[in-house]
Amino acid sequence: MENQEPTPTQLNQRLGSPSQELPSTSSNEQTQKRNRPESPQRKSDDSAQSPKRSRNGSLPPQSFPQEIIFEILLNFPVQSLLRFRCVSKPWKSLIADNFFIKKHLKRAQNDPEFSKKRVLINTSSLQTGSSIKSCSLKSIFEDPNVNTTEIEYPSKKASRYDWIVGSCNGLICIAIREDTVLLLNPTLRVSKRLPDLGFKKRRGCYTVYGFGFDASGDDYKVVRVFCYQSKGFEDGYESIVRVYSMRTNCWRRIQDFPFGVPFSEAGKHVDGTLNWAVLSRQYRDCSCTIVSLDLAQETYKEVTQPCYGNGAGERILGVLDGCLCVLCSYGRLYAEVWVMKEYGKRESWTKLVTIPYTPIPWYEMFLTPLSVSKSGEILLRFEVNMLLYNPEKNMFRIPMFPYDAFSYIDQQEVYEESLVSPTVVNQHR
Repeated sequence: MENQEPTPTQLNQRLGSPSQELPSTSSNEQTQKRNRPESPQRKSDDSAQSPKRSRNGSLPPQSFPQEIIFEILLNFPVQSLLRFRCVSKPWKSLIADNFFIKKHLKRAQNDPEFSKKRVLINTSSLQTGSSIKSCSLKSIFEDPNVNTTEIEYPSKKASRYDWIVGSCNGLICIAIREDTVLLLNPTLRVSKRLPDLGFKKRRGCYTVYGFGFDASGDDYKVVRVFCYQSKGFEDGYESIVRVYSMRTNCWRRIQDFPFGVPFSEAGKHVDGTLNWAVLSRQYRDCSCTIVSLDLAQETYKEVTQPCYGNGAGERILGVLDGCLCVLCSYGRLYAEVWVMKEYGKRESWTKLVTIPYTPIPWYEMFLTPLSVSKSGEILLRFEVNMLLYNPEKNMFRIPMFPYDAFSYIDQQEVYEESLVSPTVVNQHR
């Protein structure tokens, strides 16, 4: 159920009383002060003291509208709010309040300046091995050099490759060796390991995941799709699907994929659904469909695609500004980015941009679209790097990272900094 806007009285209760009475003096002290002669110079000095101090030397609290304090705090980044918890008990209580967390998250998601958004980068380096790093999304678009920070989480090993499943409301889902899953808020540095499935990797099998939020049940869910080869090669692959609920903290099996099996990419979370590009059950039929799983109903449906026209080839799913998008390549000529402005409505598919391929000697393809700036510049994953394309100027540029940060990029995921914890339920009521 959607929360009502807080009344001024409710805000005052969360933040504490706006003012306090100064310590009172005894009647004897007041009589002595009235009878004590004072020089004009002393009176002048006292009148110049502004504001007056209390007996303990502290300044009296200023009366300030609590609604304004609430709005001001909403504009601060998470790291600042974590420090502000030490200001007072009412402030600590407010910053941990579900309504405040929800409002702060919404403001971060709708910020056109990307000041509270970051990019997770799954990288490899000859010096440090595999690691997951983070950088500012705003810095990628605006700064000539982009700095990164290391993401710390339990069970992290440089010799092992961990997979970024996805992000939702500031939470990150990470799969370790396909059988262990973590939920992590890298800003709060709080994580939760999900119950084990007892899964053992088998030859000819693979696992894909998806991570999203069921708003109707106020529940975060992780979906695991185990894909295995059928008896005969011509029979293709079958699937076993299980879903984890943060509210119940357990896995359970749901209906298997009805339209085939998903590619190796993780499901894309849009409007309470997870979406995969799915390969037909039969190898002889190489058609690609988009299959959606409703996280509330836990039912599947096929998502209608735009009219790509002749020559359409490989299609990659992504999310831009909360909307499902598809990057469709037309050989080595160009690629188109289509965006579904209203999820589930075929007529809302809109061609956002056409990106030409550059005449480079090696074969590289544009991959997942990541973000679009206010000026229309689009950020893409481009094989082992990231690429920015400006359609107005028809120009490409590559974000510059420190030379020793990594050798190549294998995954990217945009997320917003938030106060949402992976260990607390009912944060959006």
